[in-house]
Formats: sequence, structure tokens, C-alpha cells
Amino acid sequence: MDIPEDQYALYAEFGMTAEKAQVLETEAGNVALSYLALFVNTDTITPEETEMYRSIENDVNRKTLGALLKHIKGQMHFDDTIVGIIDEGVKQRNYLTHHFFRTHNFALFSEEGRKVMVAELKDIQGKLDKAHAMLRVISELLDKIAGRAGMANEAALRLQTRGKTVKL
Repeated sequence: MDIPEDQYALYAEFGMTAEKAQVLETEAGNVALSYLALFVNTDTITPEETEMYRSIENDVNRKTLGALLKHIKGQMHFDDTIVGIIDEGVKQRNYLTHHFFRTHNFALFSEEGRKVMVAELKDIQGKLDKAHAMLRVISELLDKIAGRAGMANEAALRLQTRGKTVKL
């Protein structure tokens, strides 16, 4: 089956947008774990506490993005503007995952339709980027309050340099 080049570009754009949606989910988990870390002295943690925190981490990883953010908003108070940006990111993530191709159905089969779809994906990416930036700042502030500023970024850079898949 011969697929037009711009359709491949559309699929690539969708993939990049989906990756941004997953990064948003990861950052929401980082906020939850950074909040928890406020109350943990990692220098004196016992093996039993390590297992308890690993269990909490697993719970965070199992939650949907919406459920995780609802939990976070229940623990901390955020400005309405921040909440609006994050909620819009969640809305766009859900639309992308569950409705994007269904919404555009037959547009996929025309060049003009694919242009519209790519433009919409770029718009969604911008909203996901804004929401991710908000969550990243919150996570970094919590890490700073806990006295661990920059540690997560340093670890991420080491992992990026390795360029391999890492089980998180």
C-alpha cells in the first residue's frame, strides 16, 4: 500500500505529540513524588521505608493522569491560571489519545485534511508543552524546598547521555 509522504509526516507529528502527552504524565508523577520527598530524609531511610515508598511510587505510576492530578490538587493549592493550563493539557492528552483520528475520520484521505490535522497536532503540542512546563516548575520548587534542587535534572542528563531504555 502506497502512503503519501504527507501522511507519513502526519503520523510522525502524531507520534511526537503522543510522546509529549506521556512526558506530561511522567511530570505529574514527578510532582507527586517530589511532594512526598518533602517529608523524607533519604540519608536515614530504612529498608522497610524503601519498600513502602516503592509501593507509593508504583501506585503513582498506575494512576491515570486525571486521577493523579486530582490527587495532587487535593494536597496543594494552586493558582487558577496554573490549574487551567494543566487541566487544558489533560484535556488535550485525552482528546489526542481517544478521539483525534476518530474526529478527523475521512480527512486523513485528503491532502487538505491532513494539513488541518497536522496544524491541530502542533496546537495540541503547544498546550501539552505549557502544562508540562507548569508541572516541571512545581516539581523543581518542591525539590528545592526539600533541599534536593537540581538532583533530578542531573540524573536525567546522565540517563540521556547513556541513550538507553531505562525501567522507571
